[in-house]
This record gives sequence, C-alpha cells and structure tokens, in this order.
Amino acid sequence: MADQRHPGIPAGSRAARIRAGIGGVLAEADGAVSEDPAPGAGRVLCELAGVLAAGQQALDLALARLAARIGETGALAGSGRSTVAGLLRGHGRSTSQANAVATVADHMDHYPGAVKAAEAGRVSFGQLALVVELSERAVAGRCTRRHPDPADYRTRAEDIMVQAAAGGAGDRMLRRIGRELPQRISPQEHEEHNRRAYGAREARFSENAFGFALHVQGDAASAEIIRTAVEAHTAPPDERTPGQRRFDALVQLCENRLAAEGLEVPVPQEGSDAAAALAAPRVEQGTRRRGVLRPQVSVVVPLEALLGAEGAAPATTDRGRLLPPSAVRALASDSIVRRLVTDPVEGVVDIGRARRTFPTRIRQALVATAPTCQWEEGCSVPARWCQGDHRTEWWEGGTTALGNAQLLCGRHNREKHMRRLQAHYRARRHQTRTGKRESGGDDEDGSLPKAS
Repeated sequence: MADQRHPGIPAGSRAARIRAGIGGVLAEADGAVSEDPAPGAGRVLCELAGVLAAGQQALDLALARLAARIGETGALAGSGRSTVAGLLRGHGRSTSQANAVATVADHMDHYPGAVKAAEAGRVSFGQLALVVELSERAVAGRCTRRHPDPADYRTRAEDIMVQAAAGGAGDRMLRRIGRELPQRISPQEHEEHNRRAYGAREARFSENAFGFALHVQGDAASAEIIRTAVEAHTAPPDERTPGQRRFDALVQLCENRLAAEGLEVPVPQEGSDAAAALAAPRVEQGTRRRGVLRPQVSVVVPLEALLGAEGAAPATTDRGRLLPPSAVRALASDSIVRRLVTDPVEGVVDIGRARRTFPTRIRQALVATAPTCQWEEGCSVPARWCQGDHRTEWWEGGTTALGNAQLLCGRHNREKHMRRLQAHYRARRHQTRTGKRESGGDDEDGSLPKAS
C-alpha cells in the first residue's frame, strides 16, 4: 500500500518512516515558532536553532553516504537521472548543494579523517566538501614524478585542510589554503620552480629608429622588488594610462640612480619618449608616500616556513604572491622585522615592535672594511648597493653582530639561500631513502659558497 501523501513510497517502508520523522521534527520547530514567548524562551529558541543546524549537517552527511551507495549499486538506472547531482537537483537542492553532496559521495573512502571530523562536528559538511574538492584539485595537479602515489599526496592534503577547517578557518581561507597545497606539501618543488625562473632571468633591450622595447623576465622575488620600486615612483593617476605612468616611473628610477652616482643624466631629444617621461610628474624624493619612507617589499612569513618545516604555510607578499623559502630568507637577511602573534579564531592577538636586523653602525663598519660584495667567488658590486647578511641566520640562533655580518649584493644573497635550500632538501631526501643523516647536513655542506 502506497503513502497517499507521497505516491510511490510504500507505507511502512524505511523511506516513509524517515519522512515521518522529518515531519515530526518540522512540527516541533513550527510549534516553537508559533508559541507565545515565555520567560527563557530566547535561550530555548537558540538551542532549537543549534539542534536543527547540527541535524542538517548530519542529514547532508547521511545523504552523501546514500549517494555513494547509489553510485556503487547503479541504482540510478531507471530513475530518469544520469547523475546523483541531477537527482538531488530534481528534489529541490541547488546546484552548489547537489554538487557538494556528490563530491563528498565520490570520495568518501579517500578522506576518512575528514569524514570523521564531520561526524564529530569539528568541521561542517560544507567545509568537508571544500576539503575534498580542493584536495582533489591539488592531487590532480601534483608533480607525478616527485609524488607518484596519489594516496600519499591526498593524505597530506587532507591533514592540512582538516586542521585548518577544525581550527576555525572560513571558506575563503580554506580556498586560499587549497591553492597553497602544492607549496605546503612540497616546498622543495616550489623552490625548484623558482630556481628555474631565476636561471632563465633576462632583460632584452632592442632599439629601432623610433624607440625601443624592453623585455624582462625572472623569479618571483625579483618581480616583487621591481614592482615595488616602480610603484613607489609612480605618480598619482592623471591623463596618462597606467602603462605610461609605470614607464615614466622606470625612467625616473634610472635617472635617480645616475644622479646618485654623480653621473651625467643624458638629455633626450625633444619630442622623444624619454623626454616625455622626464617631463612627467615626479614623486619627490624623501617624501612620505603610502606610509613608508622608502620602497619596501612587505612579506608575511610563518616562523615554521622560515625554519623549513613541511606543511607550513608559505610566505605571502602584500599582493598575495607566494614566495619560495630561499627568497624569504634572502629578504629577511636585512629588513625591518615585526613579530605578529595570531590565533586561528581571534586573528592577530599581538604585534611586536618593529626592528631593523642590521643597524646603521654595523653597516658602516662593514662598508669600511669591505668595499664590494663579499661573495666568495668574487663580485664587484659596490658595498653601498649591498645588503647586510647574517653568516649564521638569526632564526637559527645567529646574532646581529659585526662578527656574524657580511655584505652581499641582492643577486648573491638570493643565490646563497637557494643553494642552502637545495642542500637542505638533498639531505632530507637522502635521510628518507636511507634512514641515515647525510654527512655535512644543511649548514655544513661543503658545496655551499661562503663569504670570505
């Protein structure tokens, strides 16, 4: 005998009993809404809302399990639907809700930790769907040469995503972490990509009878330095296009360098591009713009990433650009450092006082004893263009003192840290394969160039 209210559902069947149970829940909720307010009713209504919300999460998880079973048994045959998502949409679910259920259903067995966290209420069903979706996207895009086993990669991604979701990360933060999974799981792979981009760096300058063309390419850290310097010299918007203002700023940068070195600034032909750029509005030197006194590259880097820990969040610039570990270490060698203590739920809970890693007196002493970059293989870059660098890094216990300081140009500073990271990852791979620590280790590798 069929249920008269819902034709096709046999009376007394499991489906009919579930529908009756849901009907009872809705009747109780309607009763609470329609009752006259009584003392303490506010607390009761809030409790009821919490129960219904938790129940919805449990129902979605049960629906995903049922959808997985439908897929396993081929129960869609004869239903008029070709997919589980289509079946759910036909019963009132939105496209995003139906796709979330189908995504979890397709990977229930692949993410047991995430499913258990959802069962325990540590993550919501929506977060579970995001964990699965973003992790699968990372698995599909992984480097199969370095990570041939998709199950191992999936487990690493799941651990990172579940920890973030359970820690209170919202959907937007989860999506950001999902995009960062390749860098979090394999920072050495990120480092290799950066090394290749750095090795392919070039600037091609070509001229014709009417002007010139400049093509530049390189690594992420160099991009941030160039963009920051150009933007710091870019005048406020006017009738020029953004591209023209950036071009004029680049010409001004070159003009400033010539003037600072006491070299003659060429006088361009009247009416030429260079003449127009030199006549464009200028950013006055020494004035305060955008809250800084000089161009700065702002980077937020977790301490774990600075120490090379696996699974750590990568460093991020204020433009959202991810930087490899070696670039961050190079930038941190001589910079203004500010400590930020954060909480996953409360956000920033403490901001320490900013400090410059190398004070003026140490830089002056270095310049007095080393007129050029102190790279062991030789470098003629003047000391005034160099950065202060710790021989033993300050995050590894090195002091900011003259005996632990050296001057390196920007290129060799980055080169030093890229080589150190290569040695670090090489030693880690050796230890993983053999179970033995490679002689020399990270800092003691004899192939690493040291300053003289």
